[in-house]
Amino acid sequence: MVGVTQDELRFFVGIGLETFRTTILRATPRELLANAESPEPFSLTFNGASASTTDKMDVDSDASALDTDEQSSISEYVGAGAEMDNVSSKAQISFLHLQMELIRSLGIKATPVFHEAFAVILSSVAWAQRELDVANDELETLATEQTGDDSQTTEDSDADNDSDMDDAQSYVSDDEDMDVAVAAGKKSARGDIEHRKSVAREIRQLAIKCITRMFVLEPPNFSFAPYMQCIYEVAIDPRIDNLASENTQNSSALLLLLKSWTLTPKYYPYLVDYNPLTFPMLLDILVAPKVQSSVVSLVLGILQTFLDYDPQVAVHKYELSAESAEAYGVLVKGMIQRHISRILSHMRTCFSNSNLNTATTATQSGGSGNLVMHQIHILSRVAEYATEETQDAKALLDLLLPTLKRPGSVVPARTKGDVLNIMLRFIPLVIDPSVSAIAKDEQQHLLAGYLNSISSSFGRLRLDSARATLSRILSTLAKFDRQLQGVTTSEPTPLESAAWVVEEINAYSTQRLNEPDHERRLVAFGRLNDELWNQPALLDAHAWIPVLHNLVYFAQDQEELATRSNASFGLARFITRTAQAFNADPQSAEAQVMGRSMQSILLPSIKHMLASKHEVVQMEFLGALRRAVHECGDFFDQLRDLKALDTPDEEANFFYNILHIQTHRRTRAMRRFRDLVAKNVYIQSQMPTDDAMDVDEDSASDSDDDESKGVAKKKPSTSRSKTPAIQPLVFNSEQASPISPANIRALIFPLLENWALAEGDQLNHDLSNEAIQTIGALSAVLPWSQYNAMLRKYLGMAKKTPSLEKRLMRLIMSLLDNFHFDLRHVKVDKLGRLLSDESASSDKEQEVPVVVVAETEVAEVVENELADEDTGLTEADDESNMVTDSVPQKDLPEERIHKVVVSFLLPELKKMITETNEEKLMLRAPVAMAIVRILTALPENTMTAQLPGVLTTISNMLRAKAQSARNATRETLVRIVKFLGPSYFGFIVKELKASLSRGVHKHILSYTIYALLKEILGMIKVGDLDYTLEPLIEILVQDVFGQVGEDKDSEDWTSKMREAKVHHGPDCFEMLASVTQFDNIRMMLAPLRDILRETDTPKRTRVVDNVLRRISIGVNHNKSYDTKSILIFCHSIINQYLAMSTKDAKDTKKVKEDAEQLKRLRFASNEENAKVYIRRKDMAPKRDYLQANAHRFVQFGLEIVYFGLRRERFSSKDAEVLGMLDPFVDLAGNGLFSRYNSIISLCCKIWAIMVRLPLPSVSAGIPVVIKRLFAIFRQTSSTNSDMIQNCFKLLASLLRSKHAESLMAGYEPEELETPEKDEVGKTVSDKKAKKGKKPAVRISADCMKDSLISEQQLRDLIDFIRPDIEETERQATAFSLIRAILTRRMIVDSLYKLLDNIRELMITAQDANVREVCRLTWFQFLMDYPLGERRLTNAMSFIVQNATGYVYESGRVSALEIMGVIINRFADEILLPNAAEPFFLGLVLIIAKDESSQCREMATHLLPIMIARFDQPRLNRAWTLLDQWSAGIANSCEPVVETDAKKAANAEIQQAKMRELGRAALQCYGIIIEPLGDKFGKRIPAFLSIVDTALTVSLKTWKQAELQLNHRPGVDGVGDLETIAANLHSGGDPHNAALTYWETAYLALNAYERFARVMPQKAVGDNGQSRIWQLAVRHLTHPHAWVRLSAARLIGAYVAMGDPSWMLEAESESPVEETAEWEVPVYTGRPKYVLFSASALKQIAHGLIVQLSSRFVSPELGTQIVKNLYFIARCFLTAVPQNALEGTGIEPVADASDDDSDSDEEAEQSSVWTKERSLSWLINRIGSLARTEIIRGRGLTEKRTYSFRWFAAVISLVPPTLLKQSAYIMPIVSPLYRTTQDTQLPSQPITLSGTTKSPTEQLDELKSLANDVIKLLQTRIGVTEFSAILVKVQSHVSQVQSQRRERRKQLAVIDPELHAKKKIRKHESSRRRRQEQMSEHARRRTRIVVRRAYGDKSSEK
Repeated sequence: MVGVTQDELRFFVGIGLETFRTTILRATPRELLANAESPEPFSLTFNGASASTTDKMDVDSDASALDTDEQSSISEYVGAGAEMDNVSSKAQISFLHLQMELIRSLGIKATPVFHEAFAVILSSVAWAQRELDVANDELETLATEQTGDDSQTTEDSDADNDSDMDDAQSYVSDDEDMDVAVAAGKKSARGDIEHRKSVAREIRQLAIKCITRMFVLEPPNFSFAPYMQCIYEVAIDPRIDNLASENTQNSSALLLLLKSWTLTPKYYPYLVDYNPLTFPMLLDILVAPKVQSSVVSLVLGILQTFLDYDPQVAVHKYELSAESAEAYGVLVKGMIQRHISRILSHMRTCFSNSNLNTATTATQSGGSGNLVMHQIHILSRVAEYATEETQDAKALLDLLLPTLKRPGSVVPARTKGDVLNIMLRFIPLVIDPSVSAIAKDEQQHLLAGYLNSISSSFGRLRLDSARATLSRILSTLAKFDRQLQGVTTSEPTPLESAAWVVEEINAYSTQRLNEPDHERRLVAFGRLNDELWNQPALLDAHAWIPVLHNLVYFAQDQEELATRSNASFGLARFITRTAQAFNADPQSAEAQVMGRSMQSILLPSIKHMLASKHEVVQMEFLGALRRAVHECGDFFDQLRDLKALDTPDEEANFFYNILHIQTHRRTRAMRRFRDLVAKNVYIQSQMPTDDAMDVDEDSASDSDDDESKGVAKKKPSTSRSKTPAIQPLVFNSEQASPISPANIRALIFPLLENWALAEGDQLNHDLSNEAIQTIGALSAVLPWSQYNAMLRKYLGMAKKTPSLEKRLMRLIMSLLDNFHFDLRHVKVDKLGRLLSDESASSDKEQEVPVVVVAETEVAEVVENELADEDTGLTEADDESNMVTDSVPQKDLPEERIHKVVVSFLLPELKKMITETNEEKLMLRAPVAMAIVRILTALPENTMTAQLPGVLTTISNMLRAKAQSARNATRETLVRIVKFLGPSYFGFIVKELKASLSRGVHKHILSYTIYALLKEILGMIKVGDLDYTLEPLIEILVQDVFGQVGEDKDSEDWTSKMREAKVHHGPDCFEMLASVTQFDNIRMMLAPLRDILRETDTPKRTRVVDNVLRRISIGVNHNKSYDTKSILIFCHSIINQYLAMSTKDAKDTKKVKEDAEQLKRLRFASNEENAKVYIRRKDMAPKRDYLQANAHRFVQFGLEIVYFGLRRERFSSKDAEVLGMLDPFVDLAGNGLFSRYNSIISLCCKIWAIMVRLPLPSVSAGIPVVIKRLFAIFRQTSSTNSDMIQNCFKLLASLLRSKHAESLMAGYEPEELETPEKDEVGKTVSDKKAKKGKKPAVRISADCMKDSLISEQQLRDLIDFIRPDIEETERQATAFSLIRAILTRRMIVDSLYKLLDNIRELMITAQDANVREVCRLTWFQFLMDYPLGERRLTNAMSFIVQNATGYVYESGRVSALEIMGVIINRFADEILLPNAAEPFFLGLVLIIAKDESSQCREMATHLLPIMIARFDQPRLNRAWTLLDQWSAGIANSCEPVVETDAKKAANAEIQQAKMRELGRAALQCYGIIIEPLGDKFGKRIPAFLSIVDTALTVSLKTWKQAELQLNHRPGVDGVGDLETIAANLHSGGDPHNAALTYWETAYLALNAYERFARVMPQKAVGDNGQSRIWQLAVRHLTHPHAWVRLSAARLIGAYVAMGDPSWMLEAESESPVEETAEWEVPVYTGRPKYVLFSASALKQIAHGLIVQLSSRFVSPELGTQIVKNLYFIARCFLTAVPQNALEGTGIEPVADASDDDSDSDEEAEQSSVWTKERSLSWLINRIGSLARTEIIRGRGLTEKRTYSFRWFAAVISLVPPTLLKQSAYIMPIVSPLYRTTQDTQLPSQPITLSGTTKSPTEQLDELKSLANDVIKLLQTRIGVTEFSAILVKVQSHVSQVQSQRRERRKQLAVIDPELHAKKKIRKHESSRRRRQEQMSEHARRRTRIVVRRAYGDKSSEK
């Protein structure tokens, strides 16, 4: 072969060259070989090949160019098939396979053999076709001969399919197989014929495939043109008629051959030039019956190739000449144009047969829908050639229009664009009067339909090209509408106006790609909203439809604020237009059309958009809904009930608050809506009552089967007979809700679901929880269809979305808790099945439809949820909404609801609680409660059949290993028990006992019993649990005293279960005692008595004591507390065991005998006896320990009495009760002589209570009791025991009692004088007494004569309790006893010493409560006991010394507390002589020097009270002191002239002291101004002089230092001083002279502020001090933040007392200019106008702006700055000319939106200040400050926060006409817009008011504030004007950003290092932002973990 290597020829080695040669020679007819142009015979080497086959042929030549001889030579191939009869079919097949393999392996290199191969291949095709024709004829003959035989047609079996080829290949695999096949085929004539046909079909197919492969190779040096005629004659023409039928299931070889002729334009003529039927027949495949999609796709691919042909592309792609490429293009266009009718007809048939809606739905799964999309695309390309095919065009439009309404997830946007292109081409063919043949009326009808379809598409399609096509289509429709209406005027028709509006609002920029043309859009919006909306002649009701769809679409734009705002405004205009139409004439055509548009377009869109994930979109459509309700609520049924939500009060308005920026207002709106809907729903309904079931005590002994049956049958009736604590269910009609269920489901639920199921950053736990509760509450008014659909939806979502499973389960539970369908009256059998035959038969007939309906509802819901968010409403959605709103829903009958609940709902819920995954069990365990609630709504038999299984399942769930799962299950079980009531408690206990009977499960059992008892305790009555008392006591005894209790107490117990680590058995005994009838209490005592008989081990008896005590507490909490029975029982048990307890049990005779017998047994010497007694231990007598433990029952009885007395269960007014209590006086008294401390303690407690009761035995017993108490005191050396403390309490009670008063009737205290005592400590004691002074003690002999206790007893008692006053545990009792002694005024010398100790403890004690008690005790002593003058003076000195000098703050605070009490309680004649001056000086010293803020605040509070009580002499002395101190302010600033360093240092120290005294004087003045009132009038000049001096000194010192710093190179004086001042903590800094007087200035400003508030006329009136106000203005820029705040507050007080009109009245004379910065000019005008001149207000504004620009702005200062600047803005507004207010005034100043003027200086230059432009100047400065923070603030938000607040105030102040001017609005809008687009986070969190806000939260809050201000501004000036300004700002920002990008690119080349630094800084910011987000997520996870942990703990408790 030419060009074939030896390696390539190795492929033929296996076959053999000789065999191949022989095969070729046999297969080739001699005529062909003889006629070949080759001079040599055919050979394998082809060396003799002629030049005609080897030379390169002209590929562009046409077949007609061949000469006649050559055509005749080629035509001989047709008859050459006869020569192939001598060649076996196997040889032909082998050759064809060899040829195919040759082409596959060699590819283009096999081209030289194509000529000879064509001869053989075409001969084989001709032979095979002849064989097939003969076989078909034979089959027809055979069919004719064999009548009745079912013969097959030849056409059905001649297709060249791969299956036939496979059969033939299996037949001719080898000779042996072939022989076998032939032998089998000869069994019948038909089989032989069929065999021949099969072989012929295979040969024909292989031959055509070989030809196809040759065409696919596209050989460059070979021309197929000479062979095309023969190919058609032998291969194509015979089969062309059957081409469609042979290619229905699969692509035949012939079809693939035709497909190969589209690979290159050179082959295109082959489809046209040889047979004109080829292309039409190829198209007919599209409509062949049952054609497969793969075949259709292949044909469509051929069409796509022709349609995509481009001559210019073909020139380069296929290396064609330009002329050839154009010729082929003309050929393709002519081919399509000739067959356009056939193509359209076939497409129409395809779309009709494929059920277009179903086919498009299959697109999601990649099915036939993709083929339909391909067909639509082809049709959109073919439509360009359509000219007059009206009927096909109309039919295709009717078929394709519904696809526009399908969601984007079903029909892609690209396909919809193709449909629109088709419409754009076909609509003129259909409705153009000059082209279409359709009648005019029908054309108008079609135009209306097309208009509706196009209009609705505007609300769905987002693709720019598609929307542009829609606009063109609408314009086309408008043009034809004019023609059809016959309008001849130049005025636009309404539809043309609508088309212009739509085209303009969808306009895109011609300069930037994919960028909207905002200017054109805003012009269109402005004309629509300002002009067209109210002119029916220009925009009628029908023309509103496309405009309304566009408005709905653009209102969803969450990015472009201007577009969204204008669209929302347009919706508001439409609503207003609708309201006007209905108000004019509700029956008019316009009103009807507008109403339909409202119902079918706007309201469904609102419903759909309220479910949007974007809150800004929700807010826009919620606003539209509110407006619709307000204006059209009376005209539409869907809106009428919503008027209840649109209240005038914004605080209660649902629409205003539900999407409010504040979360608490959203939650409050949900709660209010919930209450509104449910206020008439939750009416308590009574359950039907049946006979109560009696529970026998012996029921526990019955078998388990009988008991379970009894429970299953009887318990439900009991639950109905008694009203549970929680109402099971409330059944109400849906009509009870003031809001219709349809509106709740369509409008409210989407909002709530967004919050309930939010994820990521949108999740707010508060909103989510409230939304879940609200959804559940609102579901109580839904009909069954909606309720069931919602429930199924959430159940399906819970299976598919594990991330939301927790909240979805809560939603499901919330819905189930509000199951409100009463099914109790449905008739069912004992197993819960329906009884009625009619209902049963109807169920059989309707069971499937019910399920289908439900499934359909769920499918629709899921489809809507999963649909792409960018799609709009479908027509089906619109129709469904209309049906929902307009047609009343008919709910299912009760029987069908019962069937759905029992057959679907309950099984689904039961699957959840049987979940084996314990992690999911924690979430799904509460479902059991929902099941129980539903069961209570079902018939009784159904509940009886279903409930036991649920309870058993929930009991078994407690075996879970996971603690969280057990906790959740236990909580659910508790809710079930509370819901069902106590009647099911016994059955639950039985199930729990059976399920938790082994190992650690017993711990779970006891803990669960505790949890159940704890929760149901408050809802059951006494005696409800008596029927199950025995099993409960058995469980509790095992838990406390059995193996379970031993495990808990064991040190080796290592279980990690929480239930095994807690002891709740005693708690359960207490709870049981509180709900058990008193007669059954003995059942609880019986096991305890048996235990006390068996043992007296301390460990066991302590547990018994605890249980007995808890039982006694429970008895006293018992609601059926019977006083008589309790007292009789207690008296008997105390009497029975008290005598026994006073004896020693070991001394009894019986015990001695038992001990002797045990001794004999132990030491018996007889071996036999030893064996017997050792092995038979039971022979040893058991010891009875009851007598040894008898005192425990005495204690039990006493505890019952004590708790009863303490809880006042015994009435003190009932004589019978008192008579029964009187014997207990003796019993308790006798108990004091017991040898057990616990009994003595209880008796003391009882006596302490009974001593207050009018019992006759008490008076006689008091002396005995006191004697016994002192006997106990003498026997005890310590007071640590509880017994001694109770004795102290009893003694205190005895001293306070009325009985003690009667016994001490003649006692009168006398004065006891004692010398001064030596005190300890310098700061907590008086001065030491002089040494050697003898005490002058005089004690009356009759002092203690009539006292209740003797003098010695009192001394001993005081000495005994003295140590207790310093012990924390015993202080309360000791002080109580001391105060009781003080109450009786008993006097001994040791009592004075004790009170001195208490006085010291009042200061030194660390506990605040102890200090308080000490103060009360000592003050009582001061008030009640006689004190000498000296003692009183020392006491006052003691207080002052410790208030000023004690080391610790707590002691100083305590001293100030007692000082305040003394000041308020002492009379003037005692207070002033002894404490006036010391207290005054001490308080001043504390205010001036104390480091504690609390002490200073207390002193500040006490000083004015003290001053107010001064008389005039003392007040004059105070003024003298203040004058002396204040003189030091001026003296302290004098320069030191001493040359001696030591003297200079002393002088500086002296100056520092003078400054401190001056500050103290200023503080005192500030404090005493208000309390003195008019008394301060004479001191005003001195006070003003001091303030003036202080501020002057401060200003001079600070300005001079600042000036010096500014003279240093590279130093900013103001910035440095601010930093230094921010780092100061207290006092002046000697290294910074500028800040030496900051405290002085601060105190002076505060003092003057208080003066201005108290005496405003003196401060601001005509007699005011103008200089001080000017000094205050100067201090606005002081470096220290405190001074700035004080100055700002003072300025705020000044402007609050003024009026903005004063600015016009202020003097015009300018003040004298100062010579230095620290000098204040002299003001010559009226003093009250000193700060109201324009220049002064500008100076104030400048100082406030400087404050706001500082880095150290506190929230308080920022708020004050905003207030002050707002007042200044009010003043500046008065200076604005009237023509400017009318919008025709001053020229606008600089734009202020340019980034080049961000600094203050540049802003100052860009905005020239004049009096008339003062307001615009101020707005520019604030706007510049806000922009500066955006650009240079690196994420800071403080300046913008306060600036935006000021903007909001100014926007509300300035008239809209003035605000619209560029000079005012641009500086406001620019920073607002930039902030909404800002993404730079602050560098660190901030803490305000105790709340820490992360950087993300700071930025989000700032953006929310900016959006609020934008909304306010938009409301003030109008949407159109605001949008124009916003677009201007946006374009400017976009231009600046482009310039910045260009500068960055240039910087990368000019200065790479700086560019790299900026890039690194940017990456660091991004990294910090990511870290902040990760930290925020980590904090959220931590909160969730902590919440879960606390939840587990709470559940444990």
